[in-house]
Amino acid sequence: PSISGQDLGGDMSLNKLLIDGEKWRLVAKDLGFCDGPCADADGNFYFSDMRKGPGIFRISSDGTTTLLFKEAASGLKFGPDGRLYACQGKEKRIAAFDLKTKQMEVIATDVQPNDLVVSHRGHIYFTETRKKQVTFVDLKTKTAKAADVGITAPNGIALSADGGTLAVSDFRGRHVWVFRVESDGSLKFKEPYMTMRTEVDVIAKSPDGRSPVYQESCRGDGMTSDVQGRWYVATELGVQFFDPQGRISGVIPNPGTKGMTSVGLAGPNRDYMFVTCGDQIFRRKVIAKGSLYFHSTGR
Repeated sequence: PSISGQDLGGDMSLNKLLIDGEKWRLVAKDLGFCDGPCADADGNFYFSDMRKGPGIFRISSDGTTTLLFKEAASGLKFGPDGRLYACQGKEKRIAAFDLKTKQMEVIATDVQPNDLVVSHRGHIYFTETRKKQVTFVDLKTKTAKAADVGITAPNGIALSADGGTLAVSDFRGRHVWVFRVESDGSLKFKEPYMTMRTEVDVIAKSPDGRSPVYQESCRGDGMTSDVQGRWYVATELGVQFFDPQGRISGVIPNPGTKGMTSVGLAGPNRDYMFVTCGDQIFRRKVIAKGSLYFHSTGR
């Protein structure tokens, strides 16, 4: 059936996101292993190829692909200073790249970063999956400290458009955890706010022998948010889409044959959904506008 025939009224269903007739389009192929999708204020799309090259690339609105740095990164996000911040796990550091001068600054060392966000206040939050930790860095002091400990495998991370809420996906669990962000950068009121869908466990048996048993994890990975307050999480089922109240609104299947690592919103109006899937990147136009939480308005 058409998407328009599935309108659920006031709910933020997939009808409020997907466009009839719009399909996934392949925008990059024959990569090594791509990750870290993000956008700048103009909507240019950025990603890292972690194996082939490696390198950090930009795809402009006209489709031109440019190699910016011969570096690998599992997470990329822009900061309020216009620099591109990167998680470089192999080097155990957080780095910032200036696109104009081509200079790199090391922000934090002796860390195990997976993914990150940078707020409009210049606060960096990044996941250290093996340590079960969300780590905080204030750019003024460049001192890293634990902001939260205890999520089974913190992986993807995103901020709401206003920067007031931080969300973290659990790669080995069912939940996306959220926190209120305080003005000093500390995190409060931790809650398992979103529940991701998981596959049926075909081996496990329920007590009654009839009810389905679901797996404990759907491999929640990279995340993003939009100005409408919605959240997007890359999982083994595809992009799981949540409304501002944390209710799941649908799952968009993986268009590729390799595992999906992350999702981002880019393009001139930030209304194209990009997904990184192993050695390929796909995009499709959606009814959304990606948030710019590294700007004070987020819009």
